[in-house]
Amino acid sequence: MDRLGTLLVKGLGVFVLALVVLGVVATIVGIVFSIVATVFSIVVTLAVLGILVLALVGLTSLLRGGSSDSRTKIEAERSLETDDTSRGRDPEDRLRERYVSGELSEAEFERELDRVLDEDPTRRDVDTDRSREFDRTRR
Repeated sequence: MDRLGTLLVKGLGVFVLALVVLGVVATIVGIVFSIVATVFSIVVTLAVLGILVLALVGLTSLLRGGSSDSRTKIEAERSLETDDTSRGRDPEDRLRERYVSGELSEAEFERELDRVLDEDPTRRDVDTDRSREFDRTRR
């Protein structure tokens, strides 16, 4: 019976050792999975935040009325109009040429024409009548 008792104690020791080893392995695997899950959640969170930032930047750009390229283009056109005026060329004629050539939509043409006419209030009434007549002949 002595031998059987020793065998039982050794078997119990092996069982407890196996439980301890399995517990340690399970703990290590759990730590590794939590690290992987944390890294994955950080990557997903950063991706979502990046998309939100890009969406906000795009929305802000749309609400402000366009990109910096369009502002640069408008500034360049205004400098050309200033050059044209200094050379004796009428800015309204230039706008009409751009409208006829398709560079400007009707809304852009009207907006720019109003801006040009607001700069020279003495010609506003005469020029507005001429622009309306020009629009009727174009259609």
